[in-house]
Formats: sequence, structure tokens, C-alpha cells
Amino acid sequence: MPRKSSKAQGQKKSGTTAVIILNRKRKAEEVLEGETMLSKRRHQFQIQNQWVPISEDTSIITSAIIPSQEADRQLCNQSPLDPSQHSQYRFRNHFTTPISLRPCPLPSLDWADSREVWMALLKKDTLYYRDPQFLTRHPMLQSKMRSILLDWLTEVCEVYRLHRETYYLACDFIDRFLTNHRDAVKQQLQLIGITSLFIAAKAEEIYPPKLADFAYVTDGACSEEEILQKELVMLKVLNWDLTPVTVNAWLNLYLQLLNMENLEDQEHGFIFPQYSAHAFIQIATLLDLVLLDIGSLQFTYSTLATTAICHMLSENVALSLSGYQKMDISACHQWMLPFAMTVNEMGLTELRYFPNISPDDAHNIQMHNVGMEHLELAQSKVLAMASQSRSSPDVGKLGVLTPPQSGKKCQESLV
Repeated sequence: MPRKSSKAQGQKKSGTTAVIILNRKRKAEEVLEGETMLSKRRHQFQIQNQWVPISEDTSIITSAIIPSQEADRQLCNQSPLDPSQHSQYRFRNHFTTPISLRPCPLPSLDWADSREVWMALLKKDTLYYRDPQFLTRHPMLQSKMRSILLDWLTEVCEVYRLHRETYYLACDFIDRFLTNHRDAVKQQLQLIGITSLFIAAKAEEIYPPKLADFAYVTDGACSEEEILQKELVMLKVLNWDLTPVTVNAWLNLYLQLLNMENLEDQEHGFIFPQYSAHAFIQIATLLDLVLLDIGSLQFTYSTLATTAICHMLSENVALSLSGYQKMDISACHQWMLPFAMTVNEMGLTELRYFPNISPDDAHNIQMHNVGMEHLELAQSKVLAMASQSRSSPDVGKLGVLTPPQSGKKCQESLV
């Protein structure tokens, strides 16, 4: 076989070199483009964590503080605000302490690594996202309808002696379903609520009520077949993610940590709840009232539980149990203040006992201690506090809502 000439070999070598140079140039351009995009996103993140103005609309007080995506895009196009104007703005980022920097308060466990368990709880707290602006995707729904629905669910839970965890799971399913769904009609809202409670009871209760009981409590508004059909729809929308760390679970954890010194066996006794039932009822009642307001969706469950402990017990205790810093819960603390004042003034923290329920488990039964009248009182305090800080005191009064006593009345209130 004849050999190739040196000239042909030189041309081939130069062509290969050109391809290598071209590939390196493309890679350099890709790296530069990636660094540019990363720099832009970092700049946007820094701007988004600046101070944003408080809306003049009084409805924003009990709604979400976090703006919509369109507002975020407009905020990213603005220049950083002048530090001299900070007194007129509220801090937008509620969680300034990264998850990795929150100290682990759990004791040493013989069945798992305490730090890994703590990190799993923190990650789960942000994984199950509830959009505080989900009503924008449901034109027929209002925040009052959600409050009426949750108020009615507490009555159902008390009638069937369902646990608090069951109720809070149902609330989480409702909010996450509406977050990931669109154009829900108000005639279907009670069906969504009772189906969420049906799913939560099967997941949490040892002896859950039967399907016929859930259909019966709606007073003919929802049939058994409709509940089963809605169950499949909701499970698909929720992607079968049915194990959030609810605000009730965080409260149990914090109070157990608070009572660690009184445990005889700290390693094995930590698993079983051992704390004051009266203290639990005080904080849980505040959380029941807070959850009725749609503004609670702007905060994570751990933040709500920490702030409730801060109002009912002590700020130092709450921060030491949760690993938060004071600035992390300042926005939630200010928002929750009127609700805490309402609970303290009304004296709603009485522990009740139920027939055939062990006294040691009575505090875990969901009770209907707070309702729409207490929510309206708390919201009126919110508006009164807001009017004091504004030049114009003209604030419209909230309408009076009557909590439904049956499923039929609940359906009529929602419609």
C-alpha cells in the first residue's frame, strides 16, 4: 500500500487541530454563558431578599406576604432599595437561617442518627409546599370559604373523636390539592374537604369511621361514590405524598424536647409523648385558630409551631427548641399576635375529656374550641392594629359568618 505524502499528513493534522480548537472555544463559550446565568440568578436572589413595601390593601394583612411570580419578576428588575428607606418596608425572606445551620436539638438515639433525623424533618418541612396565593387559580373560591370548611371539619372530628393529627393532615391535603389544581368550583369544596378527612383518617386512625359515616355527616351533599371518585383525583394530584410533618407533629416534638429533663429513660422514653397536656392544649388552640386564616400558608409548619410556643410560653424556649433565630420568626410573630391576644382574652384553652377516651389521650382529640366568631375577632384586631399605624382609620368591617352545624348548612354557606 502506497504511503501518504507528508503534505497530506500535514493537512490532516492541521484539520484535526482546528477541530480541537473549535471544540475548546465552544466549551469556553458554554462555561462563560453558564457563569453569566449563575451570576444573574444570584443577583436576582439578592434582590428578592431585599425589603418590599407593605401593601395599602387591608386584605393583604391576613393573606400571603410573598408576592406572585409576576411581582417577583418586576421586583428583579428593580434596583436595590436605599437603606435609609428600610423603616417603611418589611423583610420578605422569612427563613434567613439555612437548614444546614439550624442546630439539632434531638438527643442521641439508639435507633438512628439524631442529625440525620433532624435534617430529614427540616427538608420535609419545605418539601410539602402550600401556595399562599392559590386562590388566584380558583376564581370561584374565597378565603372565607376555606375558613368555613376547616371550621366544619373540626366539628366532624369532635363528633367522631378523631385525633388532631388526622385533622391537620386533612388541612394539608386540602391546601396542597388546591395549590396543584385549577378552577375548583365552590360546589365541590365540601367534597374536597370530606375526602381529605377520609384519606387522613385511613392513614392516621386505628379505627377510622366508615365511608358511609363521612357521607352521612355531609347531610346528603356528598355521596359515597363521589367521595371515592374524588379520592382518586386527589391522590393523583397530591402524587401520593401523604406524610407531611404537620404543625401538630412539630408541636409534639418541641414539647417533648422541653420535657427531656423529666424523662427517666431519655434514650428510649423520647419516642413516647410525655409532657403537660394543659400546655399542649394552650398552644394547640392557638394553632387551631391560626390555621383557619389563609395567611398561615405563608409560613412553614415548624415556624408556626415555634411562634405559637413563643406567644404562649417563652421566646427563649421557642428559639432553643427549634434552632431558629429571632429574625427568622419575627414576621410570623407579628402576624400571629392578634390571634394570640384573642385566645388569651377569650379563655379558650380548657381541656375537655370524652367518654371512652383515656384521659392521657384526651388532649390528642381534635376539639371545636375555636370557630368563625373567634377568627373574625382576631381579624378585627388585625385591622385595628393596622389602622393605628396608618393615617386613614377607615377600614371596612368583616362580614359576620355563622359556623355551620351540619353538612347541609356548610354546603349552603360555601355556595
